[in-house]
Amino acid sequence: MKSREKVILVHGLCGSRLDMWPLARHLRRRGYDVTNWGYLSLLGRIEHYAEELSEVLLKAEAESAGQRFHLVTHSLGGIIARTVLMQHKLPQLGRMVMLAPPNQGSFVARHLAPYLNWLAPTLEQLSDAPHSYVNRLGNPLAEQPFELGIIEATRDRVIAPGKVILDGYRDIAQVNGHHGILSWYPQTLELVCSFLEQGRFQTSAAQVDSPTKLANPLSS
Repeated sequence: MKSREKVILVHGLCGSRLDMWPLARHLRRRGYDVTNWGYLSLLGRIEHYAEELSEVLLKAEAESAGQRFHLVTHSLGGIIARTVLMQHKLPQLGRMVMLAPPNQGSFVARHLAPYLNWLAPTLEQLSDAPHSYVNRLGNPLAEQPFELGIIEATRDRVIAPGKVILDGYRDIAQVNGHHGILSWYPQTLELVCSFLEQGRFQTSAAQVDSPTKLANPLSS
């Protein structure tokens, strides 16, 4: 990395900036200018959170001075970012890493929505039902040329295997971990840095656990 590129972090449902703190610290040590953005993730809907995040991203775009910036999201944060990217063109957005994103919905959200939607209206929106918000949301990769990497948790009890996929992703890897704390695993930190720096998930030979790589739709 030749200069201090900006990275914006977005946590997930029932979370806080603390969830992304290990990533923020790791990225700052690697020389990035990090904004660990937080929001009150209960009682609101995705559209509301997207309005708030759009201010942050549009400011980063305006202040980029021709330099690209990046996004790293966890779970619901990825869907909020997708919503913003469907509404706004961000030419300086270079790369985005989604951690355990419910891109095709969550079966847990579908089961919990009838009981807890009063507290977390996003549950209904994140359901894996065919006509839920997330399953009707467009794909910003069809509109903007940024590079997307996806990290899936192998022990995810919130999202079914493969439901993290968004057509057009650049690379994907799996971490042997759980959904809620995916951003805390050392392997996740290294994978995120690898993608932001190279546009691919690669790890050093010294790393104890190597990522499980899934099929890349862009390779032939």
